Amino acid sequence: MEDNELLNDFVIESKEHLADVENQFLAIEEQGANIDVDLINEVFRAIHSIKGAAGFLGLTTVNDLAHSLENLLNMMRNRELAPTSAIVDVMLKAADTLTSMIDDVHNSSTYDISHHVESLEAIAVGAEAPTAAAPAAPPEPVADEAAPSTELTLDEQIEAAIAAKLAAKNAAKAAEAPQPAASPAPPEPPQAKPMAEESSKPSPTADANIRVSVTVLDSLMNLAGELVLSRNQLMQAVASEERSGLEATSARIDQVTSELQEAIMQTRMQQIGSVFSRFPRVVRDLSAKLGKQCELEIEGKEVEVDKTIVEAIGDPLTHLIRNSVDHGLESPDARVKNGKPASGKIELRACYQAGKVRIEINDDGGGINPAVLKEKAVSKGVITQEKADQMGDREAVRLIFAPGFSTAKEVTDVSGRGVGMDVVRTNIAKLGGTVDVESVLGKGTSIIVTLPLTLAIIPSLIIQAGGDRFAIPQVNIAELVRVRESERETKLGRVKNAEVLRLRGSLLPLVRLNEALNCGGPEEDEHNKTGATNIIVVDTGQTRFGLVVDALHDSEEIVVKPLGRHHKNCRTLAGATILGDGHVALILDIAGIAAHQDLRTDEELQAAADKHAEQSNEETDEQAVMLFENGPGEQFAAPMALIARIERIRTDQIDTVAGQEVLQYKSTTLPLLRLENCIRATPPGPMDRAYVVVFEVRGREVGLIAPVLHDITNVTTNIDTATFSEQGVVGSLVRNDKTVRLIDFYEITQLSHPEWFLGDEPAGYADDALPPLVLLAEDSTFFRTQVQKMFEDKGYRVEACEDGQVAWDKLASGEYAPDVVVTDIEMPNMDGFQLCQKIRDSAQFRDLPVIALTSLAGTSDIQRGIEVGIDDYQIKMDREKLLNSLRNFVDHGVDRNKNQSQLVEA
Repeated sequence: MEDNELLNDFVIESKEHLADVENQFLAIEEQGANIDVDLINEVFRAIHSIKGAAGFLGLTTVNDLAHSLENLLNMMRNRELAPTSAIVDVMLKAADTLTSMIDDVHNSSTYDISHHVESLEAIAVGAEAPTAAAPAAPPEPVADEAAPSTELTLDEQIEAAIAAKLAAKNAAKAAEAPQPAASPAPPEPPQAKPMAEESSKPSPTADANIRVSVTVLDSLMNLAGELVLSRNQLMQAVASEERSGLEATSARIDQVTSELQEAIMQTRMQQIGSVFSRFPRVVRDLSAKLGKQCELEIEGKEVEVDKTIVEAIGDPLTHLIRNSVDHGLESPDARVKNGKPASGKIELRACYQAGKVRIEINDDGGGINPAVLKEKAVSKGVITQEKADQMGDREAVRLIFAPGFSTAKEVTDVSGRGVGMDVVRTNIAKLGGTVDVESVLGKGTSIIVTLPLTLAIIPSLIIQAGGDRFAIPQVNIAELVRVRESERETKLGRVKNAEVLRLRGSLLPLVRLNEALNCGGPEEDEHNKTGATNIIVVDTGQTRFGLVVDALHDSEEIVVKPLGRHHKNCRTLAGATILGDGHVALILDIAGIAAHQDLRTDEELQAAADKHAEQSNEETDEQAVMLFENGPGEQFAAPMALIARIERIRTDQIDTVAGQEVLQYKSTTLPLLRLENCIRATPPGPMDRAYVVVFEVRGREVGLIAPVLHDITNVTTNIDTATFSEQGVVGSLVRNDKTVRLIDFYEITQLSHPEWFLGDEPAGYADDALPPLVLLAEDSTFFRTQVQKMFEDKGYRVEACEDGQVAWDKLASGEYAPDVVVTDIEMPNMDGFQLCQKIRDSAQFRDLPVIALTSLAGTSDIQRGIEVGIDDYQIKMDREKLLNSLRNFVDHGVDRNKNQSQLVEA
């Protein structure tokens, strides 16, 4: 067929028909004699459409194989043939070859399909399918095959006859055309050739096309029009040299460009289900080969990621799934002996988490024995015996990612060569992702893969080290820490010659970027000793550490460019980008830096952290706050955990509508507050620019005008709640010889807009019914007092405890029957995790809801909380969300198991 456009359309449409045919065959096999006619009809129509189009285009080999498959499907839907595993095996292999022919459509006529046709016809006449593929005579013409198919309906017979005539007509034209000289047979079987080329030479037709919603295209068209208008306004403003017009047009172009970027990225987003759909077949075939029984559960097929990532993640996930079946699950006899069901289970899940995609592969197998791993690693020379003795269990389990390491007892075509998991980690790292493993001996193993949503444009923080600028992807950044010169002795230290940062009771290893990249000289090092230290706390998924840099610049959305050949093997760099001023900045590979510096979760650092915590007799909680100035010399603090973002604006951008100050922001209206209108505060003087601190109350965003920003830092909770007591002010503290008032976003909004809070009264209860009882465990006197008052104002009874051990003692005494437990995480005698674990281990209290209060809930904390059974995490100062969570569990009776599953997805 010479019409390439028509041929390309056929390939695209056929691949859509075959996209889910593999899983459909597996579903047909699972039903057995209980045939689902609708499902078989769906597959029949897909194969029938391919057959008809192939006949029209003269693709006789594709037509023949599709016709043989169609015959069996027709017999199944007429209940003349029951699908068995052996029959479905033959059909799956035929479908694989059909897919390969369509991928390589120009060479489809060279494929040898005789053994497939013979096997399918043997099943049709009631014979057993041959076990080996034997050479057979070429298949009969389509017309001869279609004639005796009396099982087909009249319409289908007509369609088959038309297809046969078209095929005969094309054959006649081919016979009239000059025939090329006969060519010798190919040196290798035609079947092997396309399979070998499939991975190395993908179909250009499939890769070059993607389906896009018309709605998205309409949006792109509208944005393109807006961009043209903005360009015209920009040219006019430049010609007239009007500064105000230039700034307004620049802001408009910035907004349109951002929206255009989001719309274009949306066109590249594809559901990860297109990758997941191949794994039921992988699990089925491998389980049968290994003599195991396995069920695969898939969740999150609708999660969308960039097309590039969808195409690249298939092979690494296949490695992981095969490993779970081969290494993870035990044989049926061993499972029954250990008290487990004979059939194992593998769960494949995908969800969004913190701007990334999280993929989990969980199995309920025997788990990984850390002692065996260390022994094998030492025997293979991967690590030394001394290093093995120092390793903890979690670090030992990660040895499976070491190059050349394998736990297989013998080398097979499935495993044992020691390349699988190392290749997996390398390929995922190339995508900017991470892979980690968690295992419990005897219960199972979990592999956690995190991936960015896109590789093309990524939000990054621009930093400086040794006179050069670098970009750090924001997905790797946990927080920013600034250590003043006066704080250096208390916050920075050394453990066994390793520099560490003391951060909220734990020790983090430090890496000085100048030293890691060899880009700093003695002058820079001497300068760093006399000024503040800027530390970026980064997280690779396996390792959390602090990166010391010289300076912090703005956040930018960068376009990733590949490195040149001289730097492409540098493990500390992931790429390059061109900044707005035209300079090139290298993109840091955080996981590569951690590996280059040999960073890991060291038990000695953890032991030192525990010792440091024990030696601190005066345990005080800290809270991250933003310090700002309202009137001259008058300082305030706002909790960082409640701040959504901070915008810098010109004061002439503020409008007044119906007596209310507002700001037009991204096509929405943002109401603004001024402190002097809510509490006793000195108004600021005249100003051209100001900051707007954006937070959320009652489901809407509100902005607080902050004239001057000073710092973002941690403060202790030794807060005076009496001296400056008024609504909207939590209390005051002294910092750098200045009195700082801590404001309450919720209350200042309530003072400014009381109409938003109508109906927000305490819950009413029957006269003979006691209000719900809350058991509160919090070691900080300030937070305990604040939370207790908050709950009591809403009508709840509260039993406050200064520690988790005290709360458990009261619970175990039987004197209290709380409806919910609200607990801090970090407490000296028994922390919140231990308290929750005791509650879950108790037959009497195991269903009691537990809400955790925290200043900062990291991914690892949330994961540990899920493991011990915490139902919800809430920020300590977020009054509205905390009260909503309490109402959900107490007044509304929310199912704690369902709520915890939602916490996992979030």
